[in-house]
Amino acid sequence: MTIKRLGLPIALLIVAILSIEVLLTLLRQREITVTFSAESAALAALPETPDSAAAETTTDEPLLTLAPDGKLSVTVAWSYQIGPRFPTTTVHAIVQSENGETVAERSLSITCTNPLGCSGSQVLDLSYGVRAEGDTAADWQIGRYSVQVTRTYSGQQPTEITSRRLTVINP
Repeated sequence: MTIKRLGLPIALLIVAILSIEVLLTLLRQREITVTFSAESAALAALPETPDSAAAETTTDEPLLTLAPDGKLSVTVAWSYQIGPRFPTTTVHAIVQSENGETVAERSLSITCTNPLGCSGSQVLDLSYGVRAEGDTAADWQIGRYSVQVTRTYSGQQPTEITSRRLTVINP
């Protein structure tokens, strides 16, 4: 008889727990946005014509233009809301030449310890020839490249956030 009386409260408890989990899942957000910036002193010195590339571009366009002395930056902004916990996220930016050779890469690790959320941003400067700490930067070689930005949650496979084409020109 007491087992029958406990059945309804236990069923209601299970429904309540599942409802809370579904609600938290709907409220939980992990947002990472990426913007690109290409700056070139050599391109800035050129007179502006309709056909010339902009000296400094921050864009969502699929093509970036850079001079050999240029600087390529990737700005990563993140906003995590409603935990209960967030896995460590690694954001990785990589530049590859047309033949698949990695010519530049940088990464950052996002660790959010506040269960209600966290946000921030960081700039990853990509320099030709720099793939690890201590590598020496060089001028970009003229050619075409691809820039890919991925994110990886702890224990999972990398997922592409965005990618762009990069062309290094001789101004």
